Amino acid sequence: MNELQSLLTQEKLEAFHAGLMQDAYLYFGAHANGEGTRFVLWVPDVSHVAVACTNPENMEEAVYQMEQHPQDATVWQVHIPHKMIGYSYEYIIEMSNGVLFRKSDPYAQASELRPNTKSVIAPVSKHSWSKTVLQRKKIQNKDHREKPMAIYELHIGTWKRTAQGGFLNYRELASELIPYILEMGFTHIEILPITEHPLDESWGYQTTGYFAPTSRYGTADDLKYFIAKCAENKIGLILDWIPGHFCVDEHALALFNGGPLYEEERLERRANPDWGTLNFDVQKGEVVSFLLSSAHYWMNEFKFDGFRMDALVCLLFIPNREERPHNPEGTDFLRKLTNSLKEFYPEALLIAEDAWHYPKVTHDVSEGGVGFHYKWNFGWMRDTLDYMETQPSKRSEVHQKMNFSLVYQYEERYLLALSHDEVVNGQGSLLNKLPGTLDERFLQLRLLLGFWIAHPGKKLLFMGQEFGHFEEWEFKPELDWPSLETEEHRKMAEFTKNLLAFYKTEKAFFELDDHPDGFTWIDADNHEQSVAAFIRRGYLPQDECIVVCNFSDRHYEKFKLGVPESAEYEGIFSSGYEYQKAAIKAADIPYDDLPYSVEMDLPAFTMTVWKQKKMGVEQDER
Repeated sequence: MNELQSLLTQEKLEAFHAGLMQDAYLYFGAHANGEGTRFVLWVPDVSHVAVACTNPENMEEAVYQMEQHPQDATVWQVHIPHKMIGYSYEYIIEMSNGVLFRKSDPYAQASELRPNTKSVIAPVSKHSWSKTVLQRKKIQNKDHREKPMAIYELHIGTWKRTAQGGFLNYRELASELIPYILEMGFTHIEILPITEHPLDESWGYQTTGYFAPTSRYGTADDLKYFIAKCAENKIGLILDWIPGHFCVDEHALALFNGGPLYEEERLERRANPDWGTLNFDVQKGEVVSFLLSSAHYWMNEFKFDGFRMDALVCLLFIPNREERPHNPEGTDFLRKLTNSLKEFYPEALLIAEDAWHYPKVTHDVSEGGVGFHYKWNFGWMRDTLDYMETQPSKRSEVHQKMNFSLVYQYEERYLLALSHDEVVNGQGSLLNKLPGTLDERFLQLRLLLGFWIAHPGKKLLFMGQEFGHFEEWEFKPELDWPSLETEEHRKMAEFTKNLLAFYKTEKAFFELDDHPDGFTWIDADNHEQSVAAFIRRGYLPQDECIVVCNFSDRHYEKFKLGVPESAEYEGIFSSGYEYQKAAIKAADIPYDDLPYSVEMDLPAFTMTVWKQKKMGVEQDER
């Protein structure tokens, strides 16, 4: 036991219990090195603990009794003088009343493929991070607030399958996905959770293994290969990670010592009825150390470029209370988490999913905030989709849904997410949310994505919506890639590609995303015609763009609009199918509280962008 004692010292134990340990995965769990394998488990208030190890060659099980740490009776450990890489294992825990049950390892770094649930002793990684990749990781998100950000949200298991219908492994994914991302023009990929989970249809959101990449898609080194290839191609990679709640499956964290250990002590806060999950008890230092260490593990071992943290409602607000009072315990934990990650990984992006408007989520902790860089703008998403789903003849009655987001836009730093949550469970795909004929729906999808790009905020789009996936997303073999053989879907994909290229070249659409100087309404209240017009700006005056969105099914041949300068304006982008660059001269006639005005051709269901024409210089030569 001397070796184990020297690893888990009194000082480290104190940090673990106090919620200050960020590398608990180095000490707890199973580790095979040298000539042996060590197992260390935190499980208080039990009588005995053993580890049952199964040899993968002959499937024979051997059981080894564990002993309490000499300085800490809540920690059980054993050193086995045999290198057991590849063995599956689980803990046998005996309660004081003699009841026995088996559990997987909370700190396991690999697991069996579902439906099997045992932990697996992982080999030491053979992957070596190149200097190029490590350097790229440092600059991937540099000055991200002033750069374009278009995130492709992806579920690995249903994006694309093998010819035989199986999952792509991480290496196959790299060869298929990275060229597609480069061709389409997204800047980042966000992958739905790949922490180990028992049910495919949970999409990874009901986690059982907080340190184990799911075995569905390959090994940890396969995942590192994929991450490195993303970095080499200058693609940021964000991990969807769940710090607030976990899966109820009995083999994992739930009732780990026979009673609530990782889950909330207080019964009224323990369960999430809507999700069928259990909330972490972030008042326990050991649970805080567990979660801090999980976050650090994915950043340190796998070099992700950041996290999107799911379901923060169960941390920012007291669970299961209809009035949603603020939860100081959960918020304090999130502040500790964001501070810790920023200290060790200052280049990482931290993105919050908060649908209930907790204040200052994206403000620094030193300013009384929670410390995230961005939060999903659920208000914009819900209002915009409600507006777009309304029949065009009725949109004038709900015009405020389209323009309300600018009332609160600069309270936080927002990310505009058209995510997987909006295209599942009977809601329909983005395309099929929209009213009208198929041609009209495609026009409106192009308009929706144009408005999404032009509106302040970073961008996220769920897979398939870039080419107008016809059906809503569900757990089925893969996206409907054959639809790209049809003209409508092919044109939609080409439009998205052109839209993202346009977005990344026009500084007005990203440099001042979170500053009021970057946006000014020209006409926010034109509900009669269902038109919205506004100005987007970058740092330099010559980057200023005028955006006009016609959400109606009417074509306005001589649409009058106020403009700020006496200049010639050139159309530089349109969401319409047929678009020819046109130039219009501003007249010395005030309109829309601006000193000049223009008349333009404004087709139905179309977003157009205009810019002052530079005499003798083509716009795309800038």
